[in-house]
Amino acid sequence: MKMKECFRNKFNEMKVNANQSRGFGLYQVILERMLHQLVNLQDYHSRITIVRIDLHFPDGQALNHKHENKLLSRYIKKVKVDLGSTTWKNHKRIIHGWVKEIGASGKSHYHLFFGFQTLHLTLGAISGEGHTGMWKLLQDRWKEITGGTVHFTKPHNLNRGDTKAFEDCFYHLSYLAKVRDKEFCTGEDYRRFHFSRLKPKAKSPVIESHWAA
Repeated sequence: MKMKECFRNKFNEMKVNANQSRGFGLYQVILERMLHQLVNLQDYHSRITIVRIDLHFPDGQALNHKHENKLLSRYIKKVKVDLGSTTWKNHKRIIHGWVKEIGASGKSHYHLFFGFQTLHLTLGAISGEGHTGMWKLLQDRWKEITGGTVHFTKPHNLNRGDTKAFEDCFYHLSYLAKVRDKEFCTGEDYRRFHFSRLKPKAKSPVIESHWAA
């Protein structure tokens, strides 16, 4: 699978995590799909929350790529069922996106984000003594399915019309589009990335994604 790479530091007039001097390129199709899901979710909800996490399998556990994809799909489905429950305030629309990477160690890991309407004053606490709230949910579900670990990053609360907050979030998520550590063109049949398919509201304008110098 041959995908277009780019080293420009802006996409749709927003900064992205690219750096040509360091050989840090990005895949355009990943940026496009990510942007469309964020915009489409915000089309429905004036306040949304975006949570990015990194998922790791247990040390010494040998899995094939297709099986890893299946475990990730189970994880995403379980989390969405949880967030759609009364306990978590019945989230109706939840977007997601993920990429699979294999670093120098040869171990697979996934970068993943969820997006949903902002219905919680706090997502809980991240603590070495034990996570709480939604952080605990995200960790527990992955551990139940794989026995692996979750690394958390800064969440983003976006209000419709707050361009700066949206751009900061998109820059953070643009890391998922990096060329490094993604193994395309190997001849193996498994998914390297995937995004939800939330459609925009009827009559919403079509977003044209493009690179900016």
